[in-house]
Amino acid sequence: MQNETVNKQSGLHVMSSTAVWMSWSALVVLLYALDLGFSFAQLFGLLALSGFAAAAFQLVFFFLGDRALQPSFIRLTSGLLILPCVLMIGLFSQPNLDYTLLQLLAIACGLGGAQLFLRSMHGLDDTQTSGWDLAVTASVGGLGILVAQILTPLLAIVPNFLGASVATFTTDISTGTVLGGLRPGAVLTLANIGIFFAGLVLVAIIRRPLSQCESTPLSTPTTTRRALLRNPHTWLMTVLYIMSFGTFVGLALSFPLVLKFIFGVSRHWQEGQLLAVLSNDYAPQALTYAWLGPLIGVVVRPLGGWLADQYGGAKVTLACSVALTLVSLAAAWVTRSAYLSSAPEAYFLLFLLIFFALFAAASIASSAICRSASVLFPAHQLPSALRWLSACAIAGAGYMPLMWGVHSVTGTPDLAFIAFAGFYGLCGLLVVSVYLRRHSVYFNP
Repeated sequence: MQNETVNKQSGLHVMSSTAVWMSWSALVVLLYALDLGFSFAQLFGLLALSGFAAAAFQLVFFFLGDRALQPSFIRLTSGLLILPCVLMIGLFSQPNLDYTLLQLLAIACGLGGAQLFLRSMHGLDDTQTSGWDLAVTASVGGLGILVAQILTPLLAIVPNFLGASVATFTTDISTGTVLGGLRPGAVLTLANIGIFFAGLVLVAIIRRPLSQCESTPLSTPTTTRRALLRNPHTWLMTVLYIMSFGTFVGLALSFPLVLKFIFGVSRHWQEGQLLAVLSNDYAPQALTYAWLGPLIGVVVRPLGGWLADQYGGAKVTLACSVALTLVSLAAAWVTRSAYLSSAPEAYFLLFLLIFFALFAAASIASSAICRSASVLFPAHQLPSALRWLSACAIAGAGYMPLMWGVHSVTGTPDLAFIAFAGFYGLCGLLVVSVYLRRHSVYFNP
């Protein structure tokens, strides 16, 4: 067993891979600022494609079993991430951006999301694995989200790294970076994003040969996977992990564009009819603040593991499901109020705080459920179980942007939160009836 909670080489791979994928969360906001004619629904659609692609790739890795944990396979899939980076450089080096090509690029970048748990399963066959260890391991991917959301807009505003003749774009709508707002007329070099992340992936690959830093891959024979999929806990935990980790990655991927959608425009209404939609120059910029949500999730996730160790995974999960339900209902009210207001910036701080609470509750619940899984599943099944759970939950990065895209067309963004609240409430009932009801056959607080 390793002497450290997180293998540094694995952590570097997870962080760089996640950053390639999550760069889309900021990239779509920059595309909106260029006013290229893409609607909010189309931009949310790009995020949904990337999220569903990540889930699909992760499921493929799961069914490949122990082959997907071989150092040579991990090196191959990590190296393949250079391909979407190169495609990004090529696409953004042209003055005209085709939506179909953007869709293909979003799908290709989903491979980075599939790496999220692929590299962090070593040492989990120990029966003494704690919630704290599992939470710290999982937090590494969250660092990749922060890298993407902080650096992507900063990379776009600096001159081209290679000094080559590539296209630059001029914003027609105000946008921002972590350093502050950018007025219309700012020059963006989007090809820089692909150049930087290609270099980051290369560093992760060549820094140290995987054969020198990996332990023996865990074996996940076909019989183990079949037993896992026949285990009732697998399906119960899948639903709960979609509630928690699915919410976290879905919020992380879509939060910057959600902020832009709600606060980046000013909608003028009369007797319930939308008269005009104008750019809101008074609103705080999405990319200046959006990264704070994932940061909170990364910081509190180990706390969730510790709480689960102290009080039990099911009890912590129930508390988080109640919190997610109530906070989602509050989010629905604030969202509706801001959407119908001609000065939505008045609701920005409250909206931000509510989303911070969603990130925190979802992240704590993720750790608690991982801890429950370490108790409920046999030790030899745990790595495969966590890979299965993450593969299904990553779909949250697809369905959350998809729902926002649909409701951006119907003009009912608050209904998305009401639907989420209903799901979280059902998950809470599931925890109570299955794991906290004393006479339940699966009682395990």
